[in-house]
Amino acid sequence: MKNSFLAKEIRDAMARVFTNRTFSQFVKTRVATPGILAKIISACTLCVLNFSLAIGQVNTTDSKKDAGIRTVLNFNTHWAFYRNDVPQAEAVDYNDKDWYAVTVPHVMRLEKKHNGGNQTYQGIGWYRRYFKIPSSFKDKRLTICFDGVQMNCEVFLNGEKVGTHNGGYIGFVVDITNKIKFDRDNVLAVRVSNINDPKTPPGRPQEKLDFIYYGGIYRDVKLIATNKMYISDPWEANKIAGGGLFVTYPKVTKQFAEVNIKTHVVNDFDTTQQVKLVTIIKDKNNKTVAQSIVSNTVQHEQEFVQTLSMNNPSLWHPDHPYLYHIVSNVYIDNKLVDDKITNIGIRTISFTSSSGKADGFYINGEKLYLRGANRHQCYQTIGDAASNSMQYRDALQLKRGGFNAVRAAHYPQSPAFLNACDELGLMVIECEPSWQFFSKDSVFINRTFRDIREMVRRDRNRPSVFLWETSLNESPTPASWAKQAVAIAHEEMQNDQMFTADDFFANGKKYYDVSYKVINQDGSDPMPQMPVITREWGDTWTANPAKENGLRASRMFTEKGLIKQCILRQNALDGIVGEDAGYWDHAKLDANNRMAGYFVWSYNDVTRGSDRVTAFCGVVDVDRSEKFGYYQLMAMQSARNVNYGPMVFVASFNNRPDIDTSIIVFSNCDKVRLYRNKHFIKELSREENAATAPFVAAKGGSPYFRFDVKTYEAGELKAEGWMDGKCVATHIIATPGVADHLEIVLDDSGIKPVADAVDMIPFHVKVCDKNGTLISNSKPFNTYSIHLAVSGAGSLIGADIARVEAAIQHTEGGIGYGIIRTTGNAGNIIITATSDSLKSAKRVITTIKSNEQFAQDGKHYVWQTEKENDTVKEENSVANEQLVKLTPSMLKLNDNKLSAGIEKIIDGNYSTVWIDESNISPVELTIDLAKLHPVKGCRIVWGKDSDWYTYSLQVSADGKEWQTEVDNLKSSGQEYKPLPFKHHNVRYVRLILSDVQSSQSKIAIKEFELIADESKKD
Repeated sequence: MKNSFLAKEIRDAMARVFTNRTFSQFVKTRVATPGILAKIISACTLCVLNFSLAIGQVNTTDSKKDAGIRTVLNFNTHWAFYRNDVPQAEAVDYNDKDWYAVTVPHVMRLEKKHNGGNQTYQGIGWYRRYFKIPSSFKDKRLTICFDGVQMNCEVFLNGEKVGTHNGGYIGFVVDITNKIKFDRDNVLAVRVSNINDPKTPPGRPQEKLDFIYYGGIYRDVKLIATNKMYISDPWEANKIAGGGLFVTYPKVTKQFAEVNIKTHVVNDFDTTQQVKLVTIIKDKNNKTVAQSIVSNTVQHEQEFVQTLSMNNPSLWHPDHPYLYHIVSNVYIDNKLVDDKITNIGIRTISFTSSSGKADGFYINGEKLYLRGANRHQCYQTIGDAASNSMQYRDALQLKRGGFNAVRAAHYPQSPAFLNACDELGLMVIECEPSWQFFSKDSVFINRTFRDIREMVRRDRNRPSVFLWETSLNESPTPASWAKQAVAIAHEEMQNDQMFTADDFFANGKKYYDVSYKVINQDGSDPMPQMPVITREWGDTWTANPAKENGLRASRMFTEKGLIKQCILRQNALDGIVGEDAGYWDHAKLDANNRMAGYFVWSYNDVTRGSDRVTAFCGVVDVDRSEKFGYYQLMAMQSARNVNYGPMVFVASFNNRPDIDTSIIVFSNCDKVRLYRNKHFIKELSREENAATAPFVAAKGGSPYFRFDVKTYEAGELKAEGWMDGKCVATHIIATPGVADHLEIVLDDSGIKPVADAVDMIPFHVKVCDKNGTLISNSKPFNTYSIHLAVSGAGSLIGADIARVEAAIQHTEGGIGYGIIRTTGNAGNIIITATSDSLKSAKRVITTIKSNEQFAQDGKHYVWQTEKENDTVKEENSVANEQLVKLTPSMLKLNDNKLSAGIEKIIDGNYSTVWIDESNISPVELTIDLAKLHPVKGCRIVWGKDSDWYTYSLQVSADGKEWQTEVDNLKSSGQEYKPLPFKHHNVRYVRLILSDVQSSQSKIAIKEFELIADESKKD
């Protein structure tokens, strides 16, 4: 299979670019180099910054520069950690000899891959960092910048509290200028809590949450030293539409651009100073293209406003994401006292055409169809605590997968990930922290508004961010809250480039600039003037991956589920609504001619606090190995787009005789030819194949090619993609033979691992036959036990914790996985993989020396390697629930008037749904079991997961005396955990449904189940 390339010159210079992926699906691959390669090389000039910038270091300082200028010190190393709360751990003389040596990013407890169902650690963790600051910094202003601490924390320096912060997804700054002891040891202590907090967004308890609060100091920490005349940090400055640098573009055309730069300079000297600000815009070759010099006296603070002009600017676009950088130099008496580098991309966006129609998304005046994915920041073993290079790999994998956009669900994500989006060309929807929760508590509300301001201030200069989800995802927020949320966002960006978004059926929809899923249930368009995007599609939480017949699929089963997922997703993309496709409120996706774009749920498989079963909805696994669906969506991009190029992929392992008589191939080429064991089968053209999904084809995508070969034959399947009379892409897969050996696969993408004790290197191990073919599953849960070991200049994360299953693990679909953390010394890392009866594998990686400056370590104990120090609750099995058998004759609805289809709620099928069409309120359903039953609870599977249902539940033994189990409970449509009963001897159950939100929805139930109390039976 053929993937796109970036320019070789830039690849070599940046040591990090697209490469042909022999890793892809671990199947045998051959590449035909197309004639378009030269165009790809000449067009792809997006890697313009050095590696440290690309992975998150925005403000750079040359270590050889005058010590009087801004210095950024890496503060990620030499931390001590203790899991659980301990008194006085902030004290300077606290004895931490039994703590563990850790490096940031750090999660408070490593977890096994499938860690859902609220099994992850929630509690307190303490961090301590000993460090020294030389006396040469005495006249400096010193701050510590935390990019992310999950979720609430207190910060102490030398025993004194110097800061607190609530919220895990946006960083904060702590001023330590007047607290430092120079040339002596200082102790920074951080108390971190990831305990449920209804006052801190998202607010929802983890056991009911669609993701996990892993906890810890899980993003970068930096110590920043500046002079007392300095460019402020926008978080610390806390100024509306101000602080730091704020860059806007009043005029943008291909011939001319105006760049408006507001720079906030703060004077901490005791006297007024004469200040000169020199602002320079440089291109990717570091050539000056514009410059402005302004001077003024600064007493306390000053906002300098400069407008710079550029002729023939290189405009930023996902297909050519050109980055300039601003160099801001602050002088006093011609002496440089501060400098800062800020990356920018010049572009303009709109959700209306030049004639004013809301018919899509426009960038630089050109219409662009957004093909995106939702991304959670979680990883196997390490939770959310990933290095910057891991963040970059995700963005790169998304770009290579045919995506030009990503929704950062459901919270602001790492600056390193967004840096990569800027550089690689991914449009970003930025979301404030939220998920199906709203509280009227004033503290919670104020923090939601704070989050909007702070995420805008952090990322307002990014060319990648085009839409701000200043809403609480799928939450019952009142219109008054929405009105204020939108006003805050527009106050922070007072121009026509700020666009806010929420669901069309939300209470405050009229205040937002863009709506998700603008459609009526009958398919008509309720508001043609409102821009429309589908923020999530391609998943349903009721899908059972073990049945391999739905929208969730995992390689731990077989290819059947991976294929079915793709079939259902194409149905949804083509506008089909129903059990085998999408929700009606997906707004028809490609079948909607006003659609600006869509975001598949999801990029990666995720684990959730609310469910023990991993959500296998990703186009890639938790470990980022690619499923068939990854290549399906890759085929949605044009083969003639130089960023993606032609591709072909056979969606099969050819190891299931019962289903491999029909072969699906993904390709964006003009024609596809299929061969079986070197015999030509058939050729299909893209033009004739368009009829299989006409709306997908009309939007420029490529429906899958299906070849009905009628009989099964083991061996080799080869697909060729043809364009302009030439074979430009080839993909070969083979039926796996007998397991023979292990292979270690490194998808380094040109990324050079850095010896900074922080960087991480992911790798996969595959079980192969003698020909190197992956031993993919032909039956569910086929597995091999493998042992991984890492030595030299790196270590296997979790190797010493058996529970994590890092060193000794079982493969899924023939694939294992590990993450290495580098040491502080450059050298060779040796990976060894062994397994009984299989030939072992060995791989060597060489790390390079870091060029960053690090904070000097202080004196402390020699801490031990991190291990478990508490009892871990394990839930390896779930007791089988015995359900009370229900029949239609037991049901009574609204005074015996049964609704058509009511029997669907007891048919045992989560795909069927009963919708109340009676318009009678409240809806009252009574179940008569005919005799007393020992019942311990019930489960209601609601009809639509983004709706909110208000209901009461009563039980009775005789139909006269009723006991209330639930009274006017407002429940999310994704609240499907069993509801326990207080009363267990039951004959009658009454469900009273009083309301459903949104306003356009109807009461709908997929299933109502009564859970028998087996312990009460004789």
